[in-house]
Parts: sequence; structure tokens; C-alpha cells
Amino acid sequence: MNTKDETMMVHAFRKGIVPGSFGELLIRNHPKTFTEIRHHAVAHIAAEGEVNEKHTCVVPTHLRASGRPQPLRVHEATREKKVLAK
Repeated sequence: MNTKDETMMVHAFRKGIVPGSFGELLIRNHPKTFTEIRHHAVAHIAAEGEVNEKHTCVVPTHLRASGRPQPLRVHEATREKKVLAK
């Protein structure tokens, strides 16, 4: 593929990217080849993976007591009162 074709394809690729952080990265860095786009994509995916891993590793600060029953929903509590009243 010649340079003009690749430049046109890179431009079309950048225009087709969904708005977001990766699209902004491509706008800021102006990649000229698909190799550069791939390099930025791999780095962006790795960074997103680290962020997602950080969010999934968060431990809740207050754990629910295991012996305590779940609270009844409004319609369950009403139905239970009707059954007891009969």
C-alpha cells in the first residue's frame, strides 16, 4: 500500500472512531500510519484494563451482617400482614 492510500485510510479510520478517550488520543497525537494507531490502541487498552482492575478490586467498607435477614419489600410486607390478619 502506498503512503497516500495509507494516509487516506488513517484519516477515514480516525473519522469513524466513536467519540471518547481513544478518539481524543488520536486527535491529539495525529498518527500517520496504522502501526502508530495500533501502538496507541494497545497502550490505551492496557490502561483501561488497569483502571477496570482497580475498580473491581475495591472491597466494600461495610459488610452486611450474615445473620441479619433481608428487609421485606413493601408489597411483601403488606401481603404478610394480610395473611396474619386472616
